[in-house]
Amino acid sequence: MSSPSRYLVSAPGKVILFGEHAVVYGKTAIAGSLDGLRTCMLFEKRDDGFLELNLPKLGLQHPLLWPISALPYSKVASVSNGNDSSQGFSFNEELLEALRPIVLEGNAGNKNNQEINELQQVAASVFLYLYTNLEDKQTSWCGTTVHVTSNLPVGAGLGSSAAYSVCLATGLLLVLGHIAIPDYDEKVREFNISDSSSPTNLINRWAFQAEKVIHGTPSGIDNAVATYGGAVSFAKGVMENVIGFQTLRFLLTNTKTPRNTRTLVANVRILHDRYPHIVEPILEAIEGISASFKEIINSGVSQKELNQRIEELIDLNHNLVNSLGVGHPSIDKVREITAQYSLHSKLTGAGGGGCVLTLLRDDVTNDDIMRIKLALTSIGFECFETKIGGHGISVLDASAISKQEFLSSENIQFSGWKHFN
Repeated sequence: MSSPSRYLVSAPGKVILFGEHAVVYGKTAIAGSLDGLRTCMLFEKRDDGFLELNLPKLGLQHPLLWPISALPYSKVASVSNGNDSSQGFSFNEELLEALRPIVLEGNAGNKNNQEINELQQVAASVFLYLYTNLEDKQTSWCGTTVHVTSNLPVGAGLGSSAAYSVCLATGLLLVLGHIAIPDYDEKVREFNISDSSSPTNLINRWAFQAEKVIHGTPSGIDNAVATYGGAVSFAKGVMENVIGFQTLRFLLTNTKTPRNTRTLVANVRILHDRYPHIVEPILEAIEGISASFKEIINSGVSQKELNQRIEELIDLNHNLVNSLGVGHPSIDKVREITAQYSLHSKLTGAGGGGCVLTLLRDDVTNDDIMRIKLALTSIGFECFETKIGGHGISVLDASAISKQEFLSSENIQFSGWKHFN
């Protein structure tokens, strides 16, 4: 059977549920996938030996175009498309350096004086880095065109770069014949992060390499959540899927308040080193919240009691992290507005602004949600209703879907998505 002429792939963003800042000190934190906030990519088959990348979300008005023959394959060691994790997964700094001038050449054919900013160059570098590593002479594709859409805010700490990396890794692994579309339907399946034989593990490892192109020294958390979906716990570099986790409905508020994560983390470090006997117990208590969350979701309690217990953990987590000096008036404002409707909110990520999570219980009316969103957006905040803990990477044979349909549709609504176990 011939391979599809188009692939559609989709990966979620991520959010920290519990354990902010404590994770820097080796404590356990919990992160979950943002099922309603995703990046999607359409990969179209080409026969002319060119690679085309379209990045309108990043402000690139015209596509970038490169001949496959221009890529520096001599800088690439042999890549394993099997299960040997010892091959193909050491970061290739020499290859990345060789790609830098080639990235800019992708704009040479445009006669519109389009300039490529740093963010656009990095996104293009990820694309070429992965393609050069994964290129397989046996594939029937002689080039590909990639279209990117996303409803994930960029730079908000919601894993937009990881979703981009996971989509690119998955699409190119499919296009270049390293993996195939799975047979599994849309049912959420349990997974095992430590299963090195799974295609998902291969996707995750290549996405991690892509994240290194973007961030230098990423933790691996964001790409793992975007790949596997659901919720993961992580501590000291070790990640595990949270067994028994079911999707939870949240209102995610982006305060759009600029903050510097590195500075916030450094300030907590100063506090920790100055008052270790005070701060260390706070960090231990924050880790206890992550442990309690894992216990609660497997306790068999009713949905009503589960929500009540999670709300208690939300308040505890927020107040403990806030005591470390990473709060902000914009976060307090979200908590003030949502509390008027008996809802519980917490900062997520580094704090200092950024995003706020609000648990939406089943008994919260749509009218109340609309009132809350109106109150928040009227003061300049951005709101998203989303489920946390849904599918990770999703793929679809898009041979019957045109570029126009993809660009004009809410593409996550296409039916027939497949998921790796």
